[in-house]
Amino acid sequence: MGWLSLACLLLGLGLLYAGSLRPVQLTLDGQPLTVRSRALTAGGVLRGAGLTLRAEDRLTPPPQTFLGWQGQLRLERASWVQVWSEQGATSRGFWSVERRPGNLLLQAGVKLYPGDVLRWNGRMWDAGAPLPPAPSYFLQVTPAHRFVLVENGRAQTLAASGATLGAGLWGLGRPVTPGDWASLPLESALPAVSAVTVRRAVPVTILVGEKTVEALSAAGTVGEALAQAGVALQGLDYAVPAEDAPLPADGNIRVVRVREEIVLTQSSLPFESEYVPDPDLELDQRRVVEAGQYGVAVTRQRVRFEDGQEVSRQEEQTWTAAEAVTQKVGYGTKVVVRTVQTEAGTLEYWRAVTVYATSYSPCGLGNVTKCYYGTSLGLKVQRGVIGVTNKWYRWMAGQGVYVPGYGKAVIADIGAGIPGRYWIDLGFTDADLELWHQDVVLYFLTPVPDQIPYILP
Repeated sequence: MGWLSLACLLLGLGLLYAGSLRPVQLTLDGQPLTVRSRALTAGGVLRGAGLTLRAEDRLTPPPQTFLGWQGQLRLERASWVQVWSEQGATSRGFWSVERRPGNLLLQAGVKLYPGDVLRWNGRMWDAGAPLPPAPSYFLQVTPAHRFVLVENGRAQTLAASGATLGAGLWGLGRPVTPGDWASLPLESALPAVSAVTVRRAVPVTILVGEKTVEALSAAGTVGEALAQAGVALQGLDYAVPAEDAPLPADGNIRVVRVREEIVLTQSSLPFESEYVPDPDLELDQRRVVEAGQYGVAVTRQRVRFEDGQEVSRQEEQTWTAAEAVTQKVGYGTKVVVRTVQTEAGTLEYWRAVTVYATSYSPCGLGNVTKCYYGTSLGLKVQRGVIGVTNKWYRWMAGQGVYVPGYGKAVIADIGAGIPGRYWIDLGFTDADLELWHQDVVLYFLTPVPDQIPYILP
């Protein structure tokens, strides 16, 4: 029984070993192959197939990669590449899996310029066309003659073949035609040419006012083209583009005729007003004591005309031809006490001023977050207190006043005011607030204070 079990075990192991042999699809240098292998890694499969790897070979997937039951491998074997460049007579050899000559030249550090000739094993070859599979390649680069062509102001390095400069430019599709200008004779030997300047003749249209001049020119600058066409710039005239600019690509040139004139203009200088007290004039009244006179300023301007149209005026100098005379205005200082009939009876006042009246209360109209119950004078905010601007308050704090429709009051608070207007703010409690937005007459009640602001700020 023991021998029988051992025989069965050996038979099973043999069958397992025989069954582990599996097919692996291998693409070798682009050719599909089927390899049968028991190896578990990509590298093991290649070794079992008798294939060795160079460092420059390309295996997909990498050698250490574990393969499944049906594995797939791709192996591109490197070829020996020899690159020879006649430029500097240099040669370089290396292994590479690349098949495009242009990329192989880059690996060799050799630049291929337009006009250069590339040969593979002696045959002319396109740098972008893949090479057929081979164990080695020999690439040869024959450089064309390189020179700098400055064409209409644009510099470009070109490579050409031919015996003469004219033949080289013709081969490049850049022939010098009649009317063009070249800095070297076209018969110059091409290998001796390092740089050449060519200006192409272009149609030129010159606009001078309403006149148009047509010409054909290969001039280097606009000024030269104008001279060739018999158009002269005089005085302040200028051209667009400028005279020293290269000829424009579209050939359009505009000549602007310029003239300048000097113009003198007069303007008035305002006079100032000086206020002087007038004891014979009643308070808040004015009269001219000495009339003022406007001064005269003269400005010299340079006016520029282009093609008959004014384009600018530039002030060069301004001076005073006549000084302004200050006007003296008398303001009244005479205080006259009068009476006014009110709902409270007859009141005496010594000044009456039209003001714009608004109203306020401790909490305003309910739109504030804080209420103010006291005034700047220390009184309670209620009917009978009035706020004025800070300038008025300094003079009038504690002054008794009367406002028609509001009643008697005392100036006791400071407000912001309304710019450019005489203004008062009528006090109320929140309970009896009335909205005021109107002009009223503000009466200043007797007694007359010792200090009077004769000119209200």
